[in-house]
Formats: sequence, structure tokens, C-alpha cells
Amino acid sequence: MFSKKKYIESMNAKGIFNNTYETKIPQTIISSVILKHFEKSTKKPKCIFIGWDGCRCDSMKYLIKSNNEKVSGANDTAVFSAISEVKNSGGLYISYVGGEENSPQETSTAQGWASALCGKWMKSPWKNGIDWSLDDDYPTVLKLLSQKGFKTSFNAIWPIHFENTYKNEIAFAEQNDLSQYYFKFETDLELFENMKDRIKNDDDFIFGIFENPDINGHSTGFDERNYRYVSGICNLDRISYKLLKEIKARESFENEDWLVVIASDHGGHSTRHGTQNIQDRTTFLALSKPVEDLTQ
Repeated sequence: MFSKKKYIESMNAKGIFNNTYETKIPQTIISSVILKHFEKSTKKPKCIFIGWDGCRCDSMKYLIKSNNEKVSGANDTAVFSAISEVKNSGGLYISYVGGEENSPQETSTAQGWASALCGKWMKSPWKNGIDWSLDDDYPTVLKLLSQKGFKTSFNAIWPIHFENTYKNEIAFAEQNDLSQYYFKFETDLELFENMKDRIKNDDDFIFGIFENPDINGHSTGFDERNYRYVSGICNLDRISYKLLKEIKARESFENEDWLVVIASDHGGHSTRHGTQNIQDRTTFLALSKPVEDLTQ
């Protein structure tokens, strides 16, 4: 039987996160830290935002060793790990999705990624479902950066991103000849290959959503004890690490200032999400710079 108390205790195990469940961060902070990075950088600012769709917060204990043997066992922190590398240079934080208690929203993909990219919770008609599209009051970080002359790209698999959520913004970018590009794929592997291409293609901001954690969760269960779900997350960690290696291999890397963001849009329980359940609401945020440096 699920225990909320034990769930919180496992996340609060020392050594995994830089904060506690009690000091968790809203996912809406992501947009502002990205914009602050581009504003404050003294080199050429760049950013990659790697989305892990459906990754629960407590899965991080399989990648980062805690000081509590009951939580981590005899395992060490993962090597060739994006999460480990990003945490070491910045931080790994417990975050939350699904709005605030007095104004909740669905803990689902459309609301999750849009809140992260726009920097605010969804307006009332968009808090549930998928039959809506962002308007001028909700510009994404891609739009704001491309309007300043930066080259941005959005890489995803789920058709609703293109048919509904970002439909208006896609049209706006095309009509105004902005360097804001949207790419749709069928698999995580295709998406990974294109993100490598976007790094080589000199995009300034690259956003991509990997689906395998969510697919495994819906098919076999969002459960940190489910080996299919956990192995999918561990594999994605190594895939993300390869993207970081691609960045560091750039000839111009020493003259660039890269911010790496890795986050999820929601958690999950059983084979679903969308509720205000703590397992659905609690997510993670990895930043290659301390969050304090990007919020002052």
C-alpha cells in the first residue's frame, strides 16, 4: 500500500536533491531561469531543455546515491549520467506541477510543458483537456527568444503539441518569419538524432520531449519499483548524457555559455496521471547552474 509519508521521506533522503519536499519549486520557474540565463550571460548564451515526459521525482534515487542505505542500497551515483553531471555543476531540485491548491490544473502533458515554457499556470479554460491553443497572453520561451533574434527549436512526438497546444504559435512564427522551428517525430531515437543535429546546426535554444518514461508508465505502471519504467528512465539519462557530450564537442564551446535544463511534465501512479495525487504532482528539475544564480 502506498505511503505518502515514506514517499516524502525517500525524496528527502540526503544527497539526492538540493532542496526538500517542503521547499519544492513550481515548474513555472523554468521559463524565467532560461530567460535570465540569456539576459545575464557574458558569453554567447545557449540552452538545451531536455524533457522527460512522465518521469516521477522519486526515480532520481536510481541515478543519484543518497546517504540513506535503505533508499539507495549499495548502489553508487550513475556514471555517464546527464542528471549526475548537471547536478554537480548546478543542482537537482524537487519541483511540482498541477497548479496551486487554490487553483489546480490537470497534471498532464499539455498543461505541464506549456506551464514550464510559458512561466505560469494555465488559464481556466486550459486547466483540463487538450482542446485549446496558447494565445498571445501565453508566449513560450521559444517565441520570446526568437523575437529577440535567437534561433529556437521544438522537438516532439505527441501530435497534440502541433495540432492544438502550440498551433497558434507555430502559425505566428511562420507568418513573421521567426527563427522558431517545430519538428515532429515518431520515436525517441528519431528525436534524439534531430536534437544532435540542432546542436550542430547552431540553434540557441533547443527543446525536446522524450516519451519513453510516459509510454512505459501507461503500459506497465508509473512505479519506481517497476523495472520497465525505471530502466526506461535510466536509458534516457544516458541518452541525455550523449546530448551533453555533443554540446561539449562543439568547436565554439569555450566561447559559449550553455544552460542545461532537464525536467518532467508530470509524475504518475498506477497507469495514469492527471490528478492532484502527490505522485502525479511531484516532479524534478535539474539545472546546470544553481537555481539561486538564475532567480536573483
